[in-house]
Amino acid sequence: MLLALCFFVFDSDYSASAESSNPLKPYDISVAFSKDTATEKNFTWFTKNLERSQAVVVIREAGGGQQRVFTGSSEIASGRQNYYIDPMYFNSPGNIIRFKVNRVTATGLKPNTRYEYYCGDGITEHWSETSYFDTGTVSGSFSFLFMSDPQAASDSQFELWRKCSERALAAYPEAKFIALTGDLVDRGSSESQWDKFFTYGNSVMSRLTVAAAIGNHETDYGQNSFGKHFYFSGNDYYLPDYVYSFDMGNARFMALSTEKTFDELTSSDENIRRQATQFLHSQIDWLKNETLKNPKKWNIVMLHKGIYSGGRYANTKETLLYRNMLAPVFDELSIDAVLQGHNHTFDRAFLYEGKTVAGVTAEAQSAVKTKGTVYLTVNTAGSKFYVESAVKPSYLLKHAQPQTQLFAGITVSDNYMKFDTYAVSDAGGNILYDTFTLYKL
Repeated sequence: MLLALCFFVFDSDYSASAESSNPLKPYDISVAFSKDTATEKNFTWFTKNLERSQAVVVIREAGGGQQRVFTGSSEIASGRQNYYIDPMYFNSPGNIIRFKVNRVTATGLKPNTRYEYYCGDGITEHWSETSYFDTGTVSGSFSFLFMSDPQAASDSQFELWRKCSERALAAYPEAKFIALTGDLVDRGSSESQWDKFFTYGNSVMSRLTVAAAIGNHETDYGQNSFGKHFYFSGNDYYLPDYVYSFDMGNARFMALSTEKTFDELTSSDENIRRQATQFLHSQIDWLKNETLKNPKKWNIVMLHKGIYSGGRYANTKETLLYRNMLAPVFDELSIDAVLQGHNHTFDRAFLYEGKTVAGVTAEAQSAVKTKGTVYLTVNTAGSKFYVESAVKPSYLLKHAQPQTQLFAGITVSDNYMKFDTYAVSDAGGNILYDTFTLYKL
């Protein structure tokens, strides 16, 4: 909803005049895509103010221009401050916290434009700091960042997420968004971990739109807050809102959930098994519909549990189950790229019907697509490194454990998609670790 409220004056000094510890100020702020990525944005933030109040976002073009004011909705929610294995501690009154989840959609924006914004409840002392976002482009080339699995719990682990994400943004300052394929925190039910994720990632989160897929560490024991922290565009298949799609340039991105476990999908309890398999089949139906009606040239899938990777989860029962369910669908729909997580190694494949596309070697840095899908896993943006397979799986072109954080800068043009993967160097800067370009004529 757009309001013409004359008492709002765009001034980033608002934040400086208020105490940083002010419990009425927004925190855990995120920006996500709405249905129309070129002209709309979704905003989410938390506040500790449980009194009735507005959810307000003030926006203008970066550097000046007329301000616009948008309002949305707020709801009081509850969660757990910390994660404990013992339910007695996890569910103790002292660990249960209440907060307000605020959501606003801004509409009528200009495509391919940088905006600045702040959010709050309309009271000067409660405004957030000024942050930025870019609207999407409807045509032409663009770049975005791809990372996965910070899976952090401690300050030292979140510091690695900060370093990796900041290095990535410095390398791609014009990136349109950041794609995160799950396990953003170690325990999705811990609000203290979510707070640290946003705090340590502030340099990037206050600048880029987030496109995230849910991971298994977001769906741990007890409640998880993944769906509260991000306002995704959702779907019309009665699936969670974190199953969603968005268009950018000449590409369509589709985020899937692999949260159902092998035990659930093969449970002897008919109700559990039926619900889990229906959840997966509904996503496949949705994916087919999104792809078949897609007017864009490129189809890109984001998911957490990689179906083609090496190391710890290369050929587990769960991996094979998802591979058998999803790989034939990706072939049928001619999905161009699958951005994966879960397996903390570097993996790249170019496959059709489970085999490397003919004529493409491990040394090849490019290929022309007639059929096949690129599968990419970029290790971790955190501290946990999985041991690489003793023998590289035959379906992978590249497989390694670089023992450092990785990120990818992916450029999408009308005729090619380029995957540049970088290693974060302790000496400073980034090292180009791998490159591959997929041409589609």
